[in-house]
Amino acid sequence: MQLPLSPEEILAGRDLLRAEFAVECRRLEQKAEVLNLVHAADMTELGRRAAIIAGQDADLLALSQQDSQRGAELAALQRTLAETSAERAATAKECYDTSGLIARKEVQITVLAASFEEAQALAAKQQEALTALEASMARQGQALAAQISKVELLEGELSTLRLQRQADQVTVKTAAARVADREEALEAAVKREKDLIRHRMLQAETTRAVESGYLEKIERLRSAHAASQDALDAARKTCAGLAQELAALPPHDVDAALMQREENEILRHKINEIGTAIIRAAGVVVEAAPEEGPGKSGLPEDTIPEKVTA
Repeated sequence: MQLPLSPEEILAGRDLLRAEFAVECRRLEQKAEVLNLVHAADMTELGRRAAIIAGQDADLLALSQQDSQRGAELAALQRTLAETSAERAATAKECYDTSGLIARKEVQITVLAASFEEAQALAAKQQEALTALEASMARQGQALAAQISKVELLEGELSTLRLQRQADQVTVKTAAARVADREEALEAAVKREKDLIRHRMLQAETTRAVESGYLEKIERLRSAHAASQDALDAARKTCAGLAQELAALPPHDVDAALMQREENEILRHKINEIGTAIIRAAGVVVEAAPEEGPGKSGLPEDTIPEKVTA
């Protein structure tokens, strides 16, 4: 009952056996790849451990023990790999001995035929969807033609904008030339201003020197005035004393006292004239200093020292 009835069924059964054998071989290959990955991971771990061993001389004995343990693990993995290879060989042998599975595979073929019919129905649905997609592509083509016309209009506007840009560039170059001319004029003005500031600084230094000379003269005149005022006070005291002495003199000495009084009056008058001349000279110098300072130095009046104006 298990023998095939036709050559087509025999061929189909053999193809099915080949497919199952390929699947089993792929499974074994995946297992071998997993074991190889595990082996590679273990080898990587061993390399890292070896690097740690080389870098730590103080823990040489402990690292040597770990190395021996890893060697035992590697031997175990190698044994596992050998066992897996043996299992693979046994599985391959079993694949060749699967002729008794043909009946069950025929049932699976029936199931696959039903799946094929379902796939045909799905293909019909996909054909309908493809027709709808073609209609949508046609509509998109019309929209693309409209977009192309818009692009042409935009290109015309772009050419106009380019012409305007060229005109703007010419305007910008002209403005840049004007700006360069103005910058040159500004640099010249800055240079003139610096020269003027330097000239004003020189004038200020000259004015300060002149003012210091005037201040020295004023101090000297003030000292002389103070000395003259002291001398005048002393002369007045002397005159007052002489007047008292004159009042106390007897009558026969009145003529001599009158002559002495006249001399004292003349001396007082001369002393007053000297003091007045000194005061006038000091006032003239004080007035001349503020008049000459701003006019000759070119500085504003508010920059005159308070000592000079006082």
